Amino acid sequence: MAKVVVIDSQVAGIAGDMLVSALVDAGASERKVTRAIFACQDFLKGSIISKAEFAKVISHGFSATRLHIAYKDSAAKRSGAEMQRALARCCDSIGLEQRAKAFAMESLKTIISAEARVHGEDFNDVHLHETSSIDTLVDLIGCAAALEDLKLLGSRIYSTKVAVGGGLLKFSHGTVPNPSAAMLEIFKGKNFILVGGLVDAELTTPTGAAMLVNLAQEGSVSYYPSISPERTGYGAGSKEFEGFANVVRLLIGTSAVTTETMKDTVCVVETNIDDASGELIGNLVERLSDVAKDVSVISGTTKKSRPTYLIRIISDKAQLNDVLEVLFAESGTLGARVQEVERFVLPRAVITVPVSINGISFDVHVKLVRDSRSGKIKNAKPEFEDIRIIASRTRSSVKRTMELVSSQVMQKVGGF
Repeated sequence: MAKVVVIDSQVAGIAGDMLVSALVDAGASERKVTRAIFACQDFLKGSIISKAEFAKVISHGFSATRLHIAYKDSAAKRSGAEMQRALARCCDSIGLEQRAKAFAMESLKTIISAEARVHGEDFNDVHLHETSSIDTLVDLIGCAAALEDLKLLGSRIYSTKVAVGGGLLKFSHGTVPNPSAAMLEIFKGKNFILVGGLVDAELTTPTGAAMLVNLAQEGSVSYYPSISPERTGYGAGSKEFEGFANVVRLLIGTSAVTTETMKDTVCVVETNIDDASGELIGNLVERLSDVAKDVSVISGTTKKSRPTYLIRIISDKAQLNDVLEVLFAESGTLGARVQEVERFVLPRAVITVPVSINGISFDVHVKLVRDSRSGKIKNAKPEFEDIRIIASRTRSSVKRTMELVSSQVMQKVGGF
């Protein structure tokens, strides 16, 4: 049966220290995770960790595990590039497997990308403030090590709605509403549902959010999936609130569903266009591809033997308005048919794999599908846009580049 994980942050939100504590509470090796945490200080100049230990606590009547950490960090800000280098070296030093390292690196990239968009900066020029301290590396490395120890990185991971709290936040750029702009950028376009209220405080942190979106890649679910519970973990945050326990809950189990597919809901949008040039159709497909999951064009014949194009679009419900706006503006059609349908998809993960082509190093995004029982890779597909960029820079054909990249990817992530 397939292993299933539910991260429940609908009451108290999620922070990095809460997630790593929940993983330890669920059975991850405390010794292994603590050793990984202490390793962080060796790769971030000016930082020293004097204490890192997990302790059992009671939070509003619930038993949970809390990470107690004490450190000194002389840097008020660091570049995103420096944080990436430190994280990569730390991952390698403790021998994290490729999937665990990819999870940590992608989570950090999510934070840096969000900051870049908020401040209108290039990704390579971003400087981090609150998320530049060693506790960010502690959260990322600790969670990666714990996930690897529990063998959860090949599992189906679900998230509930995410509590974010309310009120105002004070940080390096002044006073801002909660959730912050960076937090919204992390969740934007990823089908997560944010829930405010309960307290005027930050319940979900950028690091916690970044790890969540990289683990539960299908977004929030309204109800728990079919699951036979096997382990639970409760990770406590550092604050105490009136009226609820400040904990994130982790549920690990197996799926009672025998198929390896997951079910979600999408919208199918269709319209007929019977007076359009090939250039107009090509532009329409290009514009729709920016906001839709998929676009197809089918040629046919309508009444009075008129030639026609059937435009079929698959869209998330959240993007439906954007899809319709582009469709009406670019096609000139006067109407569209919309159906909400169920879709069965194989669980997948996206990781970053380093490759070397003609002596030049590149990072390639790879979509993985694993067998839910054995964990063996069933399919690994490099992103085509990455292939095109590599082919252009190395002056090779796309076909040859795809062959070289695919060969290196399979060597590093494991064969079929």
